Amino acid sequence: MFADITQAPTVQYLARRLERGGVLSGDGVCQAAQPFLAVLLQNIFPRRPLVIVAPDLKTQESFQQDIETWLSAGQETRDESRGQKPPGESDPRPSTPDSRLLFYPAWESLPHEGKLPHADTISDRLQTLVALSGQPATHHPQSAIVVTSVTALLQQTFPPGEIQKRTRVLQRGDKMNPLD
Repeated sequence: MFADITQAPTVQYLARRLERGGVLSGDGVCQAAQPFLAVLLQNIFPRRPLVIVAPDLKTQESFQQDIETWLSAGQETRDESRGQKPPGESDPRPSTPDSRLLFYPAWESLPHEGKLPHADTISDRLQTLVALSGQPATHHPQSAIVVTSVTALLQQTFPPGEIQKRTRVLQRGDKMNPLD
């Protein structure tokens, strides 16, 4: 489906305009079509990270879910065209979120409040930072789509070198002191 759409003259014009990188505002695109456009851009530029900036958490979560839907639709189409799954036969494996899709939420608490954010927020932010830092264990042949918010981008975090310095890759059978 995406391969056919990328041949449209309007999409070709958009691709030429964005070839050198840059920012694209989704204001001229209806809100329901914006996640589709994000996945289309990821298909056009598969080696570039794509950062989607939502105005608030509710919009960010909705955008994330819609992108998951489009990514899974694109994957099913690719699988069927390769003959990996016979038509009408369901996949026995449970569907899992696409590893290219990263969620980077804002902290729910302010630094002066003296309470820790929810564990899911810490995990989502850290997973995104590790993936973007270029760790080989998280490398995926296609670049990530990061869905975030204005607030999350304005909040301080680790520099990329610090993430790499503090990350260890463990293999099955490795032994390590839990306090280390």
